[in-house]
Amino acid sequence: MRRHALPWLGILAMLLAACGPAATATPAPSATPRATATPGGAPLPTATATARPTVAPTVAKPTPTTGPTPGGVLKIPLTGEPTSWDPVNRLNPTLMTKGNVFSYLMTLWPDPPKPGCESAVGKVLVKDWRYVDDRTAEFTILQGIKYQNKPPLNGREVTAQDIVFSFERWRNQDYLKSKFELVKSVEAVDKYTFRMTSSIPWGGMVIELVAHPYGPMATPAEDGGPKGDLWENPEKSWVGSGPFTFEKWIPGVRWVLAKNPTYWRMGRPLIDGLEFVVIPELSTQMAAMRSGKINMAHAWQDLQVEDVVRTIPGLQVIRCPSASTFPGNLFMNTEGPPFNDVRVRRAVSMAIDRQALVTGPHLGKATVTGILRPGVPYAVTLDQMPPESRQYLEYHPDRAKQLLAEAGYPKGFKTVMNGTTRYVQHNYRAVWEATAEMLGRVGIDAKLNFMEYGQFSATVLQAKYPIGEFGMSPNLQLTPEDSLALANASKYAGVVNRSKVNDPEYDRLFEQFMSSNDEAKRTEIARQLQLRQIDQAYRVVMPMASDLLVTTPELHVTGYMAHGQEMFPVFETAWISR
Repeated sequence: MRRHALPWLGILAMLLAACGPAATATPAPSATPRATATPGGAPLPTATATARPTVAPTVAKPTPTTGPTPGGVLKIPLTGEPTSWDPVNRLNPTLMTKGNVFSYLMTLWPDPPKPGCESAVGKVLVKDWRYVDDRTAEFTILQGIKYQNKPPLNGREVTAQDIVFSFERWRNQDYLKSKFELVKSVEAVDKYTFRMTSSIPWGGMVIELVAHPYGPMATPAEDGGPKGDLWENPEKSWVGSGPFTFEKWIPGVRWVLAKNPTYWRMGRPLIDGLEFVVIPELSTQMAAMRSGKINMAHAWQDLQVEDVVRTIPGLQVIRCPSASTFPGNLFMNTEGPPFNDVRVRRAVSMAIDRQALVTGPHLGKATVTGILRPGVPYAVTLDQMPPESRQYLEYHPDRAKQLLAEAGYPKGFKTVMNGTTRYVQHNYRAVWEATAEMLGRVGIDAKLNFMEYGQFSATVLQAKYPIGEFGMSPNLQLTPEDSLALANASKYAGVVNRSKVNDPEYDRLFEQFMSSNDEAKRTEIARQLQLRQIDQAYRVVMPMASDLLVTTPELHVTGYMAHGQEMFPVFETAWISR
């Protein structure tokens, strides 16, 4: 049985174009394990002081400082309260809060966090892991890790049985339910070891489930009570092993977390606490930042921050390609003409001037890339593609017209582009309007149809729009399988095949990717899958907008990666100039 180690994943050169030159980032504080814990018997690695450019070029350098200093409170606005305080809930603001109180097993963040938007499998409670066979992985957790010293846990040790209990609770989470359907069992081997067995060979169980940003955390049975009905009182039920303790919840106003004095990673966190403030209106959030009532904001858009950047000297704006891939991809119903002809699909892709979309409606803040979002494991960037594949992501209108003529459409054709009125972020409508105009230049008369979200969800999102029409849809990209499974929906539960692709060769490759736990083999197969999607133009890849993290000059953060709004590594290592 061999030990399994994952390499660094997705070093993304194209991201530099979206981020631009920047001030040098301040290193995150290093962490040293406390004497009461034995995480591997060695201190965690210290952060590097070398920064990749991730801050907008219009932003001034942060306030000079001598280095990380303890103290202060990080205050961040959210538009509302959680729909449920149960940590299984993947929706924000529960998502942004829970990783600070409860501990994940593994993550897709490097530890310590690094500048840039690169993923890497990181360990939190898991000390080591290995494949026993092609269906079973064994995980060893750290010994001596204690829950916070509050009832009902009172500082007891985290055990493998807690992990097994948490896995069972996460089985019904909406987003991960299809992945859990592949899990046959999770069982404790001893106090610090558990095994996960899948029903099929599954080489992605670590990335796709154990390290998933929406994945399981150590949430012991005592917290939720015998019936699991105590979660909605977070002041009492939120007792975990994370860097902060849940102190106060004022409904409709704020909830407050305090530094965990017994946190097992010594030296973290540096800040005294976190305060999540309910501010529904964006204009009020911006006013709060100008007046100093908040010092961080998330989910603002580039159009919205320009005024704030001008009025707050030294404001920092950190960008990473959107986890939701806004404005999304252009899917085509390929069950009949004209999109059952690869020449037509390639013509559509080559008719779109992606760089013009970046400099136009995206305000220069989007990234032109391939199938997988920069930062997702196995992503193949433009400069890593062979010219024969990359050409389909380049602007070649004359070649597009030629392909249409060869396919029997010398004068083009009429079609419909189906979107929704619900999406307003990242200039969604303006991007698609510009795209329709570009298609018109090669003879494709595309009528825009922006429908109410209910109709959009029932048609486009479920791949039930008419043959010969487009579906304009973002797709959440946190891990690779959901996007690589595009053509394999009938064999991979929970993935909607929005272009109605039927490609046996693609299915064969995908099954090899799913079943292999050889990392070099998985990397090569993932590359082949991405290139085949591009070569066959099963969906038209659009520039990906950026998610933003905005901070005031005195706040220093590292490690933002737009992973579905979960940001505990950012909070755990943040510090404030005193």
